[in-house]
Amino acid sequence: MRNHAGYEEATYGEKTSFDQFLDWEGIPVIRNFIVDDVRELSLSPWKRKGGLGRYIILGYPKDSPNAAAYVCEIPPGQSLGPQKHMFEELIFILKGRGATSVWLDEDKKNTFEWQEGSLFSIPLNARHQHFNGQGDKPARYLGFTNAPMVFNLFHSYDFVFHNGYRFLDRYRGEKEHFSGKGTSRAEWLVWESNFIPDIDKLKFHDWTRKGPGATYVQLEFCDNVISGHVTHSPVGAYKKAHRHGPGAYILVLSGKGYTLMWSEGAEMQRYDWAPGSMISPPNMWFHQHFNTGREPIKMLALKAWESRKYRVVDVEQMFTSTRSGGDLIELEDEDPMVRKMFEEELKKEGIPLNMPPVKRRD
Repeated sequence: MRNHAGYEEATYGEKTSFDQFLDWEGIPVIRNFIVDDVRELSLSPWKRKGGLGRYIILGYPKDSPNAAAYVCEIPPGQSLGPQKHMFEELIFILKGRGATSVWLDEDKKNTFEWQEGSLFSIPLNARHQHFNGQGDKPARYLGFTNAPMVFNLFHSYDFVFHNGYRFLDRYRGEKEHFSGKGTSRAEWLVWESNFIPDIDKLKFHDWTRKGPGATYVQLEFCDNVISGHVTHSPVGAYKKAHRHGPGAYILVLSGKGYTLMWSEGAEMQRYDWAPGSMISPPNMWFHQHFNTGREPIKMLALKAWESRKYRVVDVEQMFTSTRSGGDLIELEDEDPMVRKMFEEELKKEGIPLNMPPVKRRD
């Protein structure tokens, strides 16, 4: 049987509904643990949106994803087609400048301008359209959605894209909705907004529980369950290893280094990265990030499940020591090889170690 989108409905033992949807979309899909540079990915014509695109599915290939990313490019002086959908979405501008219109009623549109480094969310199931504000250069953005969960739950293209329900508790067309203003929830280290014009101007909070000198801000948008955070790590330092569920896509904004990832009891795997790289640890794999460059690293994490306002998981479990049944490996409990490898990498660069001495536990 075919639905109104024209692709085959699932039958026993075949692909998931979301995988079928990816096939129907007709653009390339990257399935890996890491992408070297999302800013330079080759893209293909994307009929549904009207620009160029490519999907990115990161994590262990046998896991059914709960989140998916994509890169989309708007040609110079052009716009994408209007869209609306029943999955949440975060958008980060990689290159260029332009504008987005959002509306529930055709005669009542909100339009806001964005630039490289802007981050925002489209209210659930609101109509929207993106415009490239440059006549001589393409604009490129990274989209992050929980579409896999929605497609696999409802397995209906028409429900996802042709649903008339209005989430008025999230958006009523208010003029101030995309003003760039926000609310600080300092007790949760949260900045709550709908549009961040430039993430470089965010205020950060102490996050040394994750590593020496680390700072952090949690980002919440449009009453979503999906969320984001930005972290800074100083030169010569690294973060403590931890683990959590799938669906955290980490985009490197500045700095260079590497990430170690491993499932419990298995050998560590190393992935090197630089600005533009995106990496995602598989479900419940330990991982930790190491700065081997001469500037602080800045990372943007987009997450399918870590809203502080609408709790899906126990986030404190990620910051509780493994000795107490949690998912964070304290420095004194880590494999000595971890510190040794890092020190060797810093010596190659002539960078001093910026980590506290460690007394190993028995």
